[in-house]
Amino acid sequence: MDKGTKLRFLIHNILYDIKKNNINLDSYKISEKVNLFNKRDISFIYNVCLNTMRYSFHCEKIIKLFVNKKQNINELILLKSAITQIVFLNFTEYAVVNSSVNIAKKINIYHGFINSLLKKISFEKQKLKMIEISFTDLPDWFVSSNLNLEFEEKESFLNTFYEEPSLHFVFKNKNFLESFENNIVNTSNKSGFVNEKIEIQKIDSYKKGYWWIQDFSSFYPLQHSIKSFFKEKSKIKAIDLCAAPGGKGFQLLADGINVTLNDKNKKRINTLKKNLLRLEMNAKILNCDVLDLDNKEKYNLIILDAPCTAIGTIRKNPEIFFKRKGPDLYNLKNLQSNMLNKAASLLENNGIIIYMVCSFIKLETFDQIDNFLSNHRKFSLEKISINEETKYKVSTKNNCLYSLPFKISNYKSDGYFAAILKKSR
Repeated sequence: MDKGTKLRFLIHNILYDIKKNNINLDSYKISEKVNLFNKRDISFIYNVCLNTMRYSFHCEKIIKLFVNKKQNINELILLKSAITQIVFLNFTEYAVVNSSVNIAKKINIYHGFINSLLKKISFEKQKLKMIEISFTDLPDWFVSSNLNLEFEEKESFLNTFYEEPSLHFVFKNKNFLESFENNIVNTSNKSGFVNEKIEIQKIDSYKKGYWWIQDFSSFYPLQHSIKSFFKEKSKIKAIDLCAAPGGKGFQLLADGINVTLNDKNKKRINTLKKNLLRLEMNAKILNCDVLDLDNKEKYNLIILDAPCTAIGTIRKNPEIFFKRKGPDLYNLKNLQSNMLNKAASLLENNGIIIYMVCSFIKLETFDQIDNFLSNHRKFSLEKISINEETKYKVSTKNNCLYSLPFKISNYKSDGYFAAILKKSR
């Protein structure tokens, strides 16, 4: 097997794993699996994987133009990867077709069909490149969700598929902004972003622990809430229930707030610990399922950045539609509800829960809050008002912070939702 085929076979296996086992591309440690390859090879693998998922719906449309029968998962992934390379990445047709045929032989797919179809597509690739997708081409579970999007907003959402995300940072100290070696755009006196691709491991200020990676969408709700609801930071006893890789927890620690960081995933906890060491920060760390936390320990600030469909992060995570299935939404909705109930049992009187998800699906956002309030009479939804920072394109809706990814497109930040729930005496 030549090197090109080896690389493409690995790409096929990665995409299969993402689809079948619901994992993220970023969590797939490619560098550990391709130690025989160089950085250029790893970049090639990421590029093809990312764009195959990004152009997944285009590829499905193209396949339907030539084939009437339904493909099995292996065949579909092989075709999508090859079509992406030929049509949208302009790779050499012969190399892609040859590798795809060899892979088909290896995974027991009729290689003659793969060869014939890809040659036809190669011949018409310029015309096929112009194929567009519409909102209704997206998965039914998403399209049928209550999104309350206007037609123009649906089109804008589709456009985010093809945008490269910005890299967002938060600084331990506003003075450290000046130490950043690249061209940074400030979003506040403690946060900013760059649009250029950089190797963060090589940046001196990163190695010195002056800043960490955190999207503006998760930075702003917490920053705003602390300012609004707590006069004395020293009296805050906080817990971040789903903390890893640590951004929101670091935000609190940098403000001198006592915070416990919890996460269920051991690997993510290890990443969190490494970040704490680099940033020269200390915090109590728990490695526990949220639902199993001890109710005896109480807090007056609870951060619940709950597991969700992550639709708001579509720029950086095109695998969302590639891997998500309809039942996922309802399973996540139930998990969020259970986590909110648990958070309520851990909260002191007059304390607040900051509920956050990077989603704009009604089931995960407004419906979730309405359901919680109907079952917890001691809680109220605190109004969030925006004043000095309206320039950041952050908006409020039904007393919650709410933004779509294309509404803050200047920053290429994630879409998100945040609600503040206060417990009375």
